[in-house]
Amino acid sequence: MILGDSLTQEALSAGSKTNTTISPDGAIRLAVTLPDGAVQHFECPPDATCANWRATELEAPGSGFNFNEPVTEQWGHALTLIALNSLT
Repeated sequence: MILGDSLTQEALSAGSKTNTTISPDGAIRLAVTLPDGAVQHFECPPDATCANWRATELEAPGSGFNFNEPVTEQWGHALTLIALNSLT
């Protein structure tokens, strides 16, 4: 499994809260809060497909990591559904 998919799987299976925002250029940004208070971010460019999601920053209490890892279409589909549901 690629790193982006591993980060997505962990966030979706352990996450407790999501927040979705749309940037001025139309990109979707999804934040998933993990049990330890860390927040894993995912981004999808405007007018993209489920295959264009990327795992980006991990904000953790006292530290963090910057990722730019692709997420496969299968996991991207799940991210899209969650992002769209949290917008409504």
